[in-house]
Amino acid sequence: MRQSMFQRASLRLTGLYLLIIMSISLIFSLGLYQLASREIEQGIRRPNSFAQIIRLNNLEGLQDFLTGQDKAIKDAKRDIRISLGFINLFIFVSGGLLSYYLARRSLRPIEEAHESQSRFTSDASHELRTPIAAMRLENEISLTDSKLTLKDAKKQLESNIEELDKLTSLTEGLLKLSRLENEDLVKAKADLREIIENAIARNKKDISRKKQTVIRKLKSQEIHTNEEALTNVIATLVNNASKYSPTGSEISIKVSLSKSSYLVDVKDRGVGINPLDEDKIFDRFYRADQSRTKNKVGGYGIGLSIAKKSIEALSGKITVKSTVDKGSTFTVCVPKY
Repeated sequence: MRQSMFQRASLRLTGLYLLIIMSISLIFSLGLYQLASREIEQGIRRPNSFAQIIRLNNLEGLQDFLTGQDKAIKDAKRDIRISLGFINLFIFVSGGLLSYYLARRSLRPIEEAHESQSRFTSDASHELRTPIAAMRLENEISLTDSKLTLKDAKKQLESNIEELDKLTSLTEGLLKLSRLENEDLVKAKADLREIIENAIARNKKDISRKKQTVIRKLKSQEIHTNEEALTNVIATLVNNASKYSPTGSEISIKVSLSKSSYLVDVKDRGVGINPLDEDKIFDRFYRADQSRTKNKVGGYGIGLSIAKKSIEALSGKITVKSTVDKGSTFTVCVPKY
């Protein structure tokens, strides 16, 4: 259904492009034909030739001469029409192909956005429906249990609160993605080192729990950016590094300068990412444990998607290099100014 809709739109847009091209071509051809016809008539009917025939007083020769001129003019005009016909036929065919290419290229971003929106709606509905269905089932079981104690009821309520916290986190993430797609981030001067330290501090509890060490290679650097957005991005990368690295491992963060941009490398020594999955980890709702099968972690798979959108909103980019069973390095490239 979606493909046929965009296919029809492509054909309509192709027809519009082709109509414009052929209209210009035919108008130009008509003007060229009229101009060439006048030039041919003026060039063939030369006054000197008429004067020469009249001086010879040869009426028969004059008639033959005029007949020959008319025939030459008709032949020349016919050749021009044939040439212009072939030229317009070539323009029609090549213009049609070019028009279809341009139509597809023009509609591709819209088609991709439509596909992304449909996938997003479907995935979001699934992710929201699953915990709600689980809570409903658990509550129904608890309500039908005649031997339900106060302790069990409290435990059930605590489980519900945990699921609600997850749903809250998910909806906040979805709202953040929506804002990033429709709003501009306000930028101001900030200290890159302070941003990174704040990002590490947000993950201090998880890092301490897994007895991990963060190795820093930082110094104060002035940067023009949105401090909150960049802090969230680096905090997400540090969080991922902690999640997918073993207990007692090291996480290194290094800052370097490349032309007019800063490069922030967040390197872990975890299980790594399959090369086939490296591009997918930035997709919405892509589960990290699909690419890092040795670790089963929670989450909805939108953290890296938010990070990528945030960096793009800051005119930067984020890349990853990874080796299975050796670790991953996420690099954030953000403009200095």
